[in-house]
Amino acid sequence: MFWRIVCEELTTHGVVLCALCLMGNHFHMVLTTPYGNLADFVGAVESRYAAYVNERYGYVGHLFQGRYVPVTIEDDVQLLMGLCYVFLNPVSAGLVTRIEDYEWSTYRATAGLQPTPRHLSLEWLQTLFPDMPLINAQRRFHGLMQEAKPVVAYFGLQELGVDPDAARRVIRSYTADNLQVGKMPRRYRSVLRSSLAELLPNGLPRPALPAAVYAARVEHGYRVIEIAQHLRMHRVTVSKMFCDYRRLQK
Repeated sequence: MFWRIVCEELTTHGVVLCALCLMGNHFHMVLTTPYGNLADFVGAVESRYAAYVNERYGYVGHLFQGRYVPVTIEDDVQLLMGLCYVFLNPVSAGLVTRIEDYEWSTYRATAGLQPTPRHLSLEWLQTLFPDMPLINAQRRFHGLMQEAKPVVAYFGLQELGVDPDAARRVIRSYTADNLQVGKMPRRYRSVLRSSLAELLPNGLPRPALPAAVYAARVEHGYRVIEIAQHLRMHRVTVSKMFCDYRRLQK
């Protein structure tokens, strides 16, 4: 259920998932957020999952103890260190002895040990290992993660045919490009999208409203509260309309 909720909110918020590891009482994700909406994404995931757990097990109140901790990846070394930390978390916690044996992680798909799910991006992997087919890059990454010090081992790889400084520049191009996009102010994006008056015009037939609300939310990035204010409806009504329509798309 957690994975299902994450995948739905990735689509809704336009967030790109690079890595995920679900632990017993917390989770880790490596993400890129082209629209600078990390808080909205994490808030939606946590609130939906908390509601699911509370309903299923008869709990009440908060599920998560505290606010999530965001860490901005600003350079090439941080990118690789972050991935290693996320994937090695189950081993460090003593849950498994081999990284590939942990079920609740995207590592196996990343390493090519199982099919890649639709919502997982491996673009970063081919940036780490340039000029390689994806399957070879996956194998190389899997081998790297068996090393005692993966980051040190990566920059010592001579088989890439490039010097360490060149490798750093290649990885930095991925990180820097995504940082630049993520820092773009939300208002710049709003200049390029249709207005709510255009997406949800007066007189829109009631049967067509759910699809229009879904498009405004997913394709154009408007928040539920903004849509509700435009339609002069309660936000809970709009949220239910959106969720019901999203359920029909599966």
